[in-house]
Amino acid sequence: MPGEEQQNPVLLKLPTFWTTQPQVWFEQAEAQFHIRQITADDTRYYYVVSALDQNTAGRIIDYLREPPHENKYEGIKTLLNTTFGLTRRERAAKLLHMDGLGDRKPSELMNEILALMEGHKPCLLFEQIFLEQMPEDIRLLLAQDTFTDPRGLAARADELGQTKQQEGAYISRITALPRQEKQTVTRTATPSTANRDKWCYYHQRWGSDARRCRPPCMHPGNASAGRL
Repeated sequence: MPGEEQQNPVLLKLPTFWTTQPQVWFEQAEAQFHIRQITADDTRYYYVVSALDQNTAGRIIDYLREPPHENKYEGIKTLLNTTFGLTRRERAAKLLHMDGLGDRKPSELMNEILALMEGHKPCLLFEQIFLEQMPEDIRLLLAQDTFTDPRGLAARADELGQTKQQEGAYISRITALPRQEKQTVTRTATPSTANRDKWCYYHQRWGSDARRCRPPCMHPGNASAGRL
């Protein structure tokens, strides 16, 4: 009802416009419009204008002085995204020249890649870009996986990375032990780890979590154990 929308504006205050992430800002603004059932073009337009800081408003002052009679909101949304967002070529360049995983989780990297894709469906190049950012051992374990669920795949990469860190920490602790204590740990090792040197690369690296096996491998319970 008209009266209902006239009352809603006083209940909403949008955050100051994010010049570094204009598309994310509009997603949040439109969620607020939806919650409060604000649909009028002029109302949404003036909410956006009220959220601009001095420098941002100055960049688009020509539009603010003479906005169109219709579709004001879509017009300012397109203008701000074009002015402050990445161009299509810039997004492509960022995808092609990513500088590795760094200290991020694979799932965090996947979020960044999907944001740069802007709704495009994953393709062969998308898969390779993600895999090339992974450490080599994790990349080998993911190489045969499907990318039909990109975030699910990234979650699996998170788990593999966590397992790798835990095993590395365990090995470091054992290495740092005095010789006598180290021998005690070796003697009390469980049967499942006593013949670790006879396991294949994948089981040595990931233990029972390994998804692949390269015979001969003596990992306990492995169907192909001992086979050449």
